[in-house]
Amino acid sequence: MKPTMKPTMKPMLYEDFVPGAAIGEIVLPFEPALARAWQNIFGADAGGGPAEAASMAVVMMMRAYLNVVTPRPPGNVHARQRMRLAGTPRLGERIRTVMSCEHKEIRRERRYVELRAVGTGEGGRPLFDARLSLVWAA
Repeated sequence: MKPTMKPTMKPMLYEDFVPGAAIGEIVLPFEPALARAWQNIFGADAGGGPAEAASMAVVMMMRAYLNVVTPRPPGNVHARQRMRLAGTPRLGERIRTVMSCEHKEIRRERRYVELRAVGTGEGGRPLFDARLSLVWAA
């Protein structure tokens, strides 16, 4: 399964989300440059530790979302995210993330979409299972 790209490049609309259906997937590497960027923010002394590894799981999940659920209409609100870690990415590892629509509903005239991101490392090693709750603009 590859990221779903609409030939017309119209933004994904609320109607495009189907609860229980996959949206797409992407494989992204946890590159040394990404680890260096994290260490530039938090300090090289913290590099390679559990905080960096957990942060990289979140970064990989968000990068997958940004690359798979696209194009997005302007004005969306990322309301909440929850993530369960089963493992953490290893430097140089390729992370496969599958995005799907878990749920959608209209409340108080707003469109709510809950997406699921499941990430695995090499050999199918479980890494994360995340939920992103969004207020969808269109």
